[in-house]
Amino acid sequence: MVRRKREPTSFSERMRNEKGKRSEKRTTVLVDKRKRKSRVLQEIKHLRKTTHFLIPKMPFARVVREIFLEIFPRQDIRRIQATALEALQEATEMYIVQFFEDSVLLALHAKRVTLMRNDMILMRRLRGRDDIINR
Repeated sequence: MVRRKREPTSFSERMRNEKGKRSEKRTTVLVDKRKRKSRVLQEIKHLRKTTHFLIPKMPFARVVREIFLEIFPRQDIRRIQATALEALQEATEMYIVQFFEDSVLLALHAKRVTLMRNDMILMRRLRGRDDIINR
């Protein structure tokens, strides 16, 4: 839907109008609500074309180290190969993106545009006990 908005008038035009003279026909500017969404859609298209990671590497590496220390407390694992870390990050990001895509489908099925917590909870439940996030 298109809204119409008046053009801003200059100070001199306002002074003329106050003195009793009427200005010529005022023009209107069209403001499109779709312009707000176009920025988001452009960003989505850009991210689909790129192949770089969405999660920064160093914070992800720290989380992986914490998880290793939590799972294997007695083994002294301090170093991880870069290729192994990249493979973990690739698999993690792919899983997260697929999870959010499926959750968005649930939100759209409920005739909503906003993704809610309940959609993600239902997505976990639908994926079942064998899913990695439910173990």
